[in-house]
Amino acid sequence: MTSNITLAQFYSSALGQYALRWERAQYDALVADCFGYHAVQIGASGIDFLSNNRIPLKVIGERSLRPLTQLEDSRVRIQLSYSELPFESESLDLVLLPHALEMAEDPHALLREVSRVLIPGGRVVLTGFNLTSLWGIRFHLQKFGAKVFLPGKQFMSVFQLKDWLSLLFFHVDRGTFGRYSWSFSPESHKESSWLEKAGDRWWPQCGAIFALSATKEALGAKLVGKAITKKFNFLGAGARLEEGSRSQFEGKKE
Repeated sequence: MTSNITLAQFYSSALGQYALRWERAQYDALVADCFGYHAVQIGASGIDFLSNNRIPLKVIGERSLRPLTQLEDSRVRIQLSYSELPFESESLDLVLLPHALEMAEDPHALLREVSRVLIPGGRVVLTGFNLTSLWGIRFHLQKFGAKVFLPGKQFMSVFQLKDWLSLLFFHVDRGTFGRYSWSFSPESHKESSWLEKAGDRWWPQCGAIFALSATKEALGAKLVGKAITKKFNFLGAGARLEEGSRSQFEGKKE
């Protein structure tokens, strides 16, 4: 189901601010110990999720950037295509995807591009909406005429994302869920709600938002089966082979 509201519009709402406070805290914690030279945030260009990271060159990429009248922060802003990132292979140390997979026409293509541009050992941090939650109940009611309240083109479960990341040789090492209150409950009651406290303890997988952090594994040669060692002693006619190889030659002598 395609949403008719943008991520910027969602974040400007009371519900979006409630979600954003949690997401900021997660990004701050997950990027604090990421080091390197180049970091890129794809999507949500109006919000700096890299503020707690010390990588010197930070880039914000979006399909359509809003006009800027002044330099708002130190990030370099570029316009890009989600299916073809304008970066060299293995050139980035950190990539952030704040709901970018949900906004992408082809989330598989975006993840493949992220895998291509990250160096071995590089990290991707992403957030998304979890439809196995109270928010998900309201989302499914949109089929029956309920008001659209979440932005996004495609929604994926954490299990789907972990499977995709595994196929692209990523190792998911950290993850968390958050925000358990009803999406239509009073704003002043959300963060102090008993649902918030009980959710973290009793049903964390039912949080309305999830955050995942994964590192790109370094690919190396892997030997399959039994390795046969051959030693050659090149001393004229006295060439010597290991027993496993000699038996093959001796069988041909007859």
